[in-house]
Amino acid sequence: MLWPFELHRSYHRRNDIHARFGGQQQGGISTPADAPGIFIFTGHGAGHVGYQDVFEADGSFRYTGQGQLGDMRMISGNRAIRDHVQNGKDLLLFQQTKKGGPVRFEGLYVCGGWEMEQQPDMNGQPRQAIVFTLVPQNGLSVEAEDLAAGAPPDLPLAELRKRAFQAALASNEASPRVALASVMARSKAVRDYVLARAAGLCEACRNPAPFLTRTGRPYLEAHHIHKMSDGGPDHPASIAALCPNCHREAHFGKDQLTLKSELLEWVRKIEI
Repeated sequence: MLWPFELHRSYHRRNDIHARFGGQQQGGISTPADAPGIFIFTGHGAGHVGYQDVFEADGSFRYTGQGQLGDMRMISGNRAIRDHVQNGKDLLLFQQTKKGGPVRFEGLYVCGGWEMEQQPDMNGQPRQAIVFTLVPQNGLSVEAEDLAAGAPPDLPLAELRKRAFQAALASNEASPRVALASVMARSKAVRDYVLARAAGLCEACRNPAPFLTRTGRPYLEAHHIHKMSDGGPDHPASIAALCPNCHREAHFGKDQLTLKSELLEWVRKIEI
C-alpha cells in the first residue's frame, strides 16, 4: 500500500490516522483489521508509565511492547508486531512529542528481533517486558545484482526455496546487536530464491530479462506485491521478480491494482 504519510510530518492521530484506516485509538499498538499496516505510537511520557523506548545510534528503535502491569505476553499487539512479515503488514512508527499533541511520522520499520528485559511496570514493580528492535526500511535497500550474487549458481531451486521459507518464518527472537544483520540476511535469502524462481523471465510480462548483470545473471528486480515500497520484510508468497519496466508499472501505472491482482494469483499458484 502507498501510505499517505510524509516522513517527519505531524498528524492528528484520531482524524488523520484512525478515521481513515481504523484501529484502536488508544494505546501504543493499533492493529486495524482492514488496513495492511500496524500503527505504533511512542513518545511523550512513555518512560514514566513503564515503557522505555529509545532510538539507537544505528537508526534502529527499541520499542517496549504492550502490557502495563505484570509480565508481558506475546499476544495481541505484541504478536502482531512479531508476525507482521508473515501477515503482510507494514509497521508505521509515530512519535508524540507533546502530551495531547499531534504525532510525527517516523517512517516504515521492520521487526528485526525481540527479547525479554526487566523493566518496571506502571506501578513501579519489576516485570519481564518484551522489547522489540525495529529496523527502518530505508536502511534495507540492496541492489538487485548484489542480492542475486550471494547464492551459489549451482544451488538447487528446491534448496533456495527451503532456505527462503525458513528465513521468512524464522523466530524474531534476536539480540539487538544483530537485528539489522538478521533482517538483511532474511531479506536476501527470500530474494535469492524469488530471482532464481523466475528463471530469467519477468513474472509479469513473461519476457526475458532485458540484460545480463556483470556476473552473467538475468537482471530482474524483486517487487513487494503487498506493499508499494521497496525494501523491508520479505516472504516468497508476496514477492515477484519483475523486469524494470513492469516494476515501474507496478508502482506508478494506472492499472497497478490489476497488475497487483495478477501477480498475487501467479505467485499463489507457484507457492501454495
